[in-house]
Amino acid sequence: MEILFTGAGFRREETEDLKINMPEGSKEYIVVHFYTPMIIELQGRNVETKPNACIIFKPGTPLIYHGKNGGFVNDFIRFLPESQSFFDGIELPFDEIFYINSDDVIKPEMNDFVYLNSDRWFDNKKALEEIMRRILEKLQENQIHPTAKNQRENEMKYRLKKLREDIEKNPQNWNVDLMADSFSLTRSHFSVLYKNNFGISPKEDIHAFLNKKAIHLLETTDLTIKEISIACNYNECENFIRAFKKNNGISPLQYRKNNQK
Repeated sequence: MEILFTGAGFRREETEDLKINMPEGSKEYIVVHFYTPMIIELQGRNVETKPNACIIFKPGTPLIYHGKNGGFVNDFIRFLPESQSFFDGIELPFDEIFYINSDDVIKPEMNDFVYLNSDRWFDNKKALEEIMRRILEKLQENQIHPTAKNQRENEMKYRLKKLREDIEKNPQNWNVDLMADSFSLTRSHFSVLYKNNFGISPKEDIHAFLNKKAIHLLETTDLTIKEISIACNYNECENFIRAFKKNNGISPLQYRKNNQK
C-alpha cells in the first residue's frame, strides 16, 4: 500500500512561543506523542493533558495546541495512506487523547523512522511503511486508560524527571530534605520513590552530579581546588578532596594536571 509521508520529528523540543494554530487542520493524518503536559483544543474546548498523551488527528481536524508550561517535547509523523484499509486491525481512537504507559514505547521506531525519512539517497518507502505500522501497533499495545491513578503516576514521573534535570544543572543547591519537601513527602518516602524511578538514591545522585560538576570545573576553569570545593557545596576542602579521590581514584590536583583543557 502506498503511503505519503510529509514530515516527522523525534523528541523534538519546541520553543515556548510556539503555539500550533491550524483551524482548518491538515491534509494528512498526524500522529503525535507528547512527552510534556499540553493544552489541546478538541471540539471547541481546551483539554489539559498529562505526560505521554497521544492523539491521531484525521485530515481536516483543527490542530490547536501548545505546551502547558511553555515549550513542549513531542514525536510526530504526518502521513497519508492511499486507503483506509491501512488502519485495519488498529484499534486506536481518532481525534481523541489517549495515553501510553512509558515515554520509551515507540522510541526505537521513531528514531529509525526519522533517520530513514531524512535519507534522500535510497528508496525507503517500504521500510517506512513497515515502521509506521509497527508504531501504531505498539501504541495500541501500550495504550492505557487515563484513570486518576494513571494520571497521578504520569504526573509524578514527569515531576521527578524535571527535578532530576534541575539537580544535574545545579547540584550544589540541593539536598535530600529539599528534594523531599518539593514533593511534600517525608525523606524516607521520597528516597524510595526516587530510587524506584532512577535506580539510584537521591543522595548518591546528588554526589554523582557534584562529582561531574567538579570534573567540569577542573577541566575548563582556573579556579583553585578550594574554590571548586566551595562551588560544589563542601564546607571543608579536605572533605572535597577525599570524596573526589574516592570517586575518581586520584586527587583533584592530579586530575587537573592530567586532563585540563
